[in-house]
Amino acid sequence: MIDAWFTGFGLLYPSALYLFVIPPLLVIAYLVRERPRQIVVSSVIAFRALQVVRGKRFGGRPHLNITFLVELLILCLAVLALAAPYRLRNRNLTTLIIDNSAAMQARISSGQSRFAAARQQVAEAIGSNANEIEVYVTSPEPHRIGTFTSTGEVMAALGHVSATDAPDDPVAIAGLFSELLGKRQFQKILFVSYRPVTVPSSAGVQSIVVGAPISNYAIGSFVVTRETLGAGEVHGRVTVANFSRSPRQLDVIITADGKLAGRAGGQVAPGRTAVLDFPNLIGAKVYKAQLEPTDSFALDNVAYATGPAISSVSILFVSPTPADGATLRSIPGVAVTTISPADYVPTQLPLADLAIFEYAVPKQFPDLSSLLILPPAGDPIFHFLLRPASDLQITAWPQTDPLTAGVNFRLLNLRQGAYFGLHSWMRPVVGGSQGALILTGERQGHRFVATGFNPLPYLGRKNLPMSILTLNLLSYLAALGEQATSFRTGERWIIPAGVKEVVLPTGGREAVQPSQPFSSTYTQGIYTLIGSGSASVLRAVNLASLPTSDLEDVAPLRIEPALEVSRSREIVTISLTPHLLGAIMTLLALEALLVYRRSERY
Repeated sequence: MIDAWFTGFGLLYPSALYLFVIPPLLVIAYLVRERPRQIVVSSVIAFRALQVVRGKRFGGRPHLNITFLVELLILCLAVLALAAPYRLRNRNLTTLIIDNSAAMQARISSGQSRFAAARQQVAEAIGSNANEIEVYVTSPEPHRIGTFTSTGEVMAALGHVSATDAPDDPVAIAGLFSELLGKRQFQKILFVSYRPVTVPSSAGVQSIVVGAPISNYAIGSFVVTRETLGAGEVHGRVTVANFSRSPRQLDVIITADGKLAGRAGGQVAPGRTAVLDFPNLIGAKVYKAQLEPTDSFALDNVAYATGPAISSVSILFVSPTPADGATLRSIPGVAVTTISPADYVPTQLPLADLAIFEYAVPKQFPDLSSLLILPPAGDPIFHFLLRPASDLQITAWPQTDPLTAGVNFRLLNLRQGAYFGLHSWMRPVVGGSQGALILTGERQGHRFVATGFNPLPYLGRKNLPMSILTLNLLSYLAALGEQATSFRTGERWIIPAGVKEVVLPTGGREAVQPSQPFSSTYTQGIYTLIGSGSASVLRAVNLASLPTSDLEDVAPLRIEPALEVSRSREIVTISLTPHLLGAIMTLLALEALLVYRRSERY
């Protein structure tokens, strides 16, 4: 238990004060001792006689030297330190939460960023009464950067903080508020952000909104895909948004490895988005999209994409006529392994990207995306219903399906084959006069296509409509043309196997471990994943957050404490022992200096 002397001070071990009986005893011993003097005598006998006559006795005038006084003071301070004195103080804790998310990079009318303006307002908002300031930032995720005892220390710490490219996470920020409100140890929570906060008035939360609503134009997404096998060009798609009160002409310029590759634009209504297509972009490693006109939030006017990998597609061709499969080798980027149905075993499937079964079906459901060409009737796996015909007639096909894109079906001469009846899980894509001619469906995460005619052999330009259809079928099964995974600032990755180092857009490098999370993704740009043998993979990371780009209509952050917050002042105990030990060390240094000077005189 702490025993208080008087209001504001106390001793943790008051019984140690009994040791103060030692200093008076030392003073008495010092006074009764005989002190040496310098005198000139003619002989030792006279010196001894003079000592008896002139000896200094107790009760005379005391002569205390400064060294003894310093030692006596050190002893008194040591006794007081053993008593462990303390000072009681009302804790005045201010919690500062400053938003450093991507939206704080937007510039206000003065020309400075919102984050710079927020730092200027912090000093005045904290005030002079706070004797303890706990500082949090919100991005890339809410975390504490330190606890400080003065406004100057807070400003110095914020000088090393900058706004990131990652969007804020309202759920995570609300969780931080709930945690702080649950502690009930603060005097005030100060939230500085572009986003207002709604919270009960009794919670002690003060909100400072930096910057007024502003019009903004943004790139929402940017993807580059290779649509079909053998194509040298790629297809780019850019989503743009108009967050203003009036229609606006928005243009996007795309560069490929620094060279101009395309330009497109369109009129976008207020609060709407539009998709701009770039169908024939040249092949490149890195693509950059630049939005015009520019605005006060430059981060979402730029987006990056990486070129799709040009890796070969491996096909396992199972057929009694292997020559049909051999013609597929003329397609750039295609490797074909041909085997007969008698030699086929399911363990061969993991070695390929897709399988083609011509005039045959596997004996068990294949664990791989597959094309089934003229499958036999009555098979026990797919249960196709077939109606053979000597002259197939195409009557219906969709215009926007990836299997039929660019195919002129009126020029196809299918000759003989079979029509499909209704299937339990595969849907018709191309229809004929007596049933479906192409079926497609998905099972166990794999794609399957069945044709009632044979698109092989592949003849290239000699049979262009059928060749385009064949490329569409292979591209669909190999998942070409699908949008690549979109990586966003602030999101964690799992490091792929074989990657040992990541080069950041800033040029910095981080050593990484495969299968471990990577969280340094709060900068927009191109990341380079380096594996063994200096092999590298490029990965584009963008803001890609239209809610963050909407600076015209900002949704408030709603905080609803589970319990009504009742705050009370907390008493803080401040130990004075470190100050006493500091004084003792200073006096010891002073005593050493006095002894050194005295020794020099003799």
